[in-house]
Amino acid sequence: MSDHLEIRVLGPLEVRVAGAQIDLGGAKPRAILAALALQAGRVVSVDQLVDAGWGAEAPLRAVNSVPVYISQLRKALGASRIETRAPGYALSLAPTELDLGRFEEQVGAAAIARA
Repeated sequence: MSDHLEIRVLGPLEVRVAGAQIDLGGAKPRAILAALALQAGRVVSVDQLVDAGWGAEAPLRAVNSVPVYISQLRKALGASRIETRAPGYALSLAPTELDLGRFEEQVGAAAIARA
């Protein structure tokens, strides 16, 4: 994988690569990345990404725009981070690279410690 990546979804979406904050652009690529991050390691369909980026009133061209935003995100995160897998895309992250993953690990450790 590329340089150390950190994605924060608890609060405003934020991405850091090697400690530097990355500008993801507008709302649509940010929404698409958030949808991928919340399902890290699993395939998120193009339809789900359209829903995340455009909502229920998505124009027909939205399906064709998803690969453009995926390309932009690959440039920002590293090409190997987002895989094309039918019927959509999957974000490759270690649990420690996502703040939600770290939070869930800490909650699990606390539950074990209390038991």
